[in-house]
Parts: sequence; C-alpha cells; structure tokens
Amino acid sequence: MLIISQMRISDGKVKAIHSKKPAEGILDAANKLGANLIITGTRGLGTIRRTLMGSVSAYVLEHASVPVIICRPCEY
Repeated sequence: MLIISQMRISDGKVKAIHSKKPAEGILDAANKLGANLIITGTRGLGTIRRTLMGSVSAYVLEHASVPVIICRPCEY
C-alpha cells in the first residue's frame, strides 16, 4: 500500500502501521502525512467472502477524504 504525500513518498522510508482495524489505520496515517492520494490493492475476494470478512479497500474508498486508487491483482 502506498500513501503518497505532496510529490514525495513519505521521505522514502517504509513505515509500519499498527491498528486493530487496518482500514482506520490507513486513513489515520494518510491524514497524519497529509497525503493527497491513497493507492491500495485488493485480493479480489468473491461477494460472499467479502461480505463476511469485510473489505479494507472498500472501507478506505468510502471513508477517505482524498482520492483512492484500488489495484486488482494481475491475471495471467
């Protein structure tokens, strides 16, 4: 997952985000960094599995105050 802030990628360092709820942790980090774009991936779970387990990317998309790009896995 990339959180991009003002034409720089968080000073080029990888930062761990610890949160009981991953989506909320991602949104908190984006706010703290002043990000203007969030790019995240998806595992492409089916509708039933996503309903039971929830979707981090869907939550981020619905609750983010900045644009979100969701990338699907490559299908070979």
